[in-house]
Amino acid sequence: MTVADVLQRAGVAVSEQEFARLVDSVLAEVGPAPVVDPASALSAKEAAALTAVGADLRPRGRRERDPRADAAATYAAVLATTESVAAVAKRLGIDGSRVRHRLARRQLLGIRRADGWRLPTWQFGADGRPLPGLEQVLRVVGDDVHPVVLARFFATRVPELRMAGATVSPREWLAGGGAPQPVVELARALDVLL
Repeated sequence: MTVADVLQRAGVAVSEQEFARLVDSVLAEVGPAPVVDPASALSAKEAAALTAVGADLRPRGRRERDPRADAAATYAAVLATTESVAAVAKRLGIDGSRVRHRLARRQLLGIRRADGWRLPTWQFGADGRPLPGLEQVLRVVGDDVHPVVLARFFATRVPELRMAGATVSPREWLAGGGAPQPVVELARALDVLL
C-alpha cells in the first residue's frame, strides 16, 4: 500500500508530493528530533525530580517510534483537507475579505499557515455552506485549541448525540439538523479538559 493509495481511499484529494510537503512543513514546526536519551538533556536535579514523580527517562528503544511521526501525519492529514480563503469565498459567493472577517469573528475555523489561511472542509455541509450552528460552537472553543483536536472532536461519535437511534459525531449532528446546544455543551467540556 502506498501513501497515494491511502489518500485516495480516504478521499483526500492531494498528491503524494503535496502530502509529503505538508508533513515536511509540520515537522519543521514540531521542532528538532527528540533526544534518544531524555536524561542526558536534563540536569541531575531535574532528572531526579522527574523520576520521583514517575517519569520514564529511559533512552528510547530502537523499535520505538519517533513521537513526532503520528503528530505530523495527523496534522498533515487535517491540512490536506483544507481550502484557501479564495476557494471558500468562491463557493460561498462572497469576497475573500468577508471570509477573513468570518475567521476573525470565529464564525469559521481557519488555520494560519505561511501561505495564508486554510479552512478545514469538515466545517462545511453537503451544500457547501458552513454547518448550521457551527458559529455557536466555535464561540465557546478557546483560540488555543489545536486544529487536530477540533477535527477529532467534530468527527468522533459520542453517546450524548443520537439520531434515528444511532450515535453520531458533532459534525453529523449539526449537518443532520440537530440543535447546536448539545454540541456547544460538549465543546465547553472540551475546552475545560485542555
